[in-house]
Amino acid sequence: MKFLFCAVLLFISVTCNNADKTPLDKDKEECITELNLDRKEMLKLEELDLPPDTNADYNKFVECDSKKKGLMTPSGEILFSGIKKLLFDQPEVKNIPTNALEIFKNIISKAMKVCEEKPLSSNSPGKNMINVHACVYNELLSIKKLLV
Repeated sequence: MKFLFCAVLLFISVTCNNADKTPLDKDKEECITELNLDRKEMLKLEELDLPPDTNADYNKFVECDSKKKGLMTPSGEILFSGIKKLLFDQPEVKNIPTNALEIFKNIISKAMKVCEEKPLSSNSPGKNMINVHACVYNELLSIKKLLV
């Protein structure tokens, strides 16, 4: 069973790291154009595992992209159900064996629940989304450390 947990966590790590190396998707490109942002700077920040929440342009970029992807309401409220759906609908996830998929969904759901219960401290929806991302990342890292 421990091996299965480790395999799922390895999959999570590979998926998250590979996603950062791909070109920007259509929604992100649209946000850069709509907000007149520096594409090179946004790309550089997107490549970080834990991007800072102190860059105002990046916060706007994250807010725009999150709204386009259905991860945030038009008023800036984070939709945790949308984040889970996005994670579960990744092509790589659909190829996970059934037992591992259930473990993957359970791990993600637990990490999301912890992060959902934390109060958001900013009036900036983009900054809040960056902080939710950091929370989920840190929760998964903590789980990985327990298993390895």
